[in-house]
Amino acid sequence: MRIHVTKKMAERLKKSGFEMSNSADKNSGSLGEWHANITTVQRRQCILFIHDQTRFSLALIGVTQKDLKELTSRFIDMLANTMLKLNFPVDLVERTLSLTGELSFDTQCCRSVQGTLRIAAADLESFTWDGSSIMDLAPYSLSARLCERPCSIKGMKQTEYLQPAQEMRKLLEQLPDAHIAID
Repeated sequence: MRIHVTKKMAERLKKSGFEMSNSADKNSGSLGEWHANITTVQRRQCILFIHDQTRFSLALIGVTQKDLKELTSRFIDMLANTMLKLNFPVDLVERTLSLTGELSFDTQCCRSVQGTLRIAAADLESFTWDGSSIMDLAPYSLSARLCERPCSIKGMKQTEYLQPAQEMRKLLEQLPDAHIAID
């Protein structure tokens, strides 16, 4: 599955042994395209993933160098558990995971999605304003809360917005059944 990353995240991934593609892959997979950025909250590295079409958000908090090397498994774990936290049906979660393959990266970013990443980073930091430590927050609940906030995207009227969790569920329900993982 192709993830479009910011330059800052691309540098971190290269240090962990990942290769960057110079161009966007036209075959982004059944789950569509995603963007990712690395940010710091309370001196802890956090990676935010945003699904381009639905603005579904995942937040990996307290990311270490070891976590970066295991990024595909961390992404899949966060995706599955966030979906379960949002009360997605188990069969839908399993079907989604069967369509999720190894992550690959490029630096072909969309400014609209980068704007959503910036807002999600601010929202992530706002969860600590009451004095909570970012490391004490439940990671799956944190991602679920990011998915429940309304978002607008470029081209929408000012009075329109989408609910990322609802949009992702609609998208996933339209996907064909899969029996093996796509790599």
